[in-house]
Amino acid sequence: MDFLNVVEIESALIGLASKYPTISQLITLPFFTFEGRQTHALLIGTGNGCPQTGVLLVGGTHAREWGSPDICVNFAADLLEAYTDGTGLTYGGTSFTSADIVEIIERLDVIVFPCINPDGSKHSHDVFNMWRKNRNPASSGGDANKIGVDINRNYDFLWDYKTKFATGANPNSLASDNPANDLFHGTAPFSEPESQNAAGYTNSIRRSVGSWTFTRTAVTYCIPGVTM
Repeated sequence: MDFLNVVEIESALIGLASKYPTISQLITLPFFTFEGRQTHALLIGTGNGCPQTGVLLVGGTHAREWGSPDICVNFAADLLEAYTDGTGLTYGGTSFTSADIVEIIERLDVIVFPCINPDGSKHSHDVFNMWRKNRNPASSGGDANKIGVDINRNYDFLWDYKTKFATGANPNSLASDNPANDLFHGTAPFSEPESQNAAGYTNSIRRSVGSWTFTRTAVTYCIPGVTM
C-alpha cells in the first residue's frame, strides 16, 4: 500500500480548497518546522453560525503513523463531495444521511490538519520508518539518536508529568525528559513549532472546562475531546 508523502498531503489540501472554495478554506499555519516546512490545515464549513462550534482532526503527530494523514485527507474529500453532491456517507457500520452532512457543514467548522509533523514524516518515509519525533536537533548535543521531540508530549496539558500524575504512575510510560527517549517532551511546553501549529492557528488559546477554546477573528471555537 502506498501512503501520501508530505508533498502530496499539502498538494491534496490545496486541491480541495481550490475545488470547493465556497465551503472550504486553506489555512496557512504560522510556524515553520526546523527543516523549513510550512504546513496547512483545511477549514470546512459555511461559517453561518457565530459563535461557531468546531471539530479539530489532526494526523501525522508521530512520524511513523503513516495512515493518519491519509485518513484525514480522505475524510475531508468525502465530506466536501457528499455535501456538494447531496449524498450521505457510510463508514463501516455507521451511516450519515445527506441531511446529517448538511448539518455538519452548516453548523460546524471541521478543521482538518493532516500532517502536524512533516519533518519527522519525511524522515520516517525516506530514512528510518520507525522514527516517531520531529527533527529538532536542539537537545541532541550532536548525537543523531537524540534528535527530536515527541509532539504529542509537548503541549502544556500535563507537560510537567512528574508532578501532575500520581506518584505510583510509571513516568517512563508517560513522557521523558531524556532526549534519547522516543517520549522526550521537549524543553518547555509548546517549545516546538509543530505543537504550536497544532494547538491553534489562532492568536490566542486557553484551556476551558472540557474543551479547547480557540479565538480567531472574534469567533470562538470550542473543540471537544482533543486528546494529547
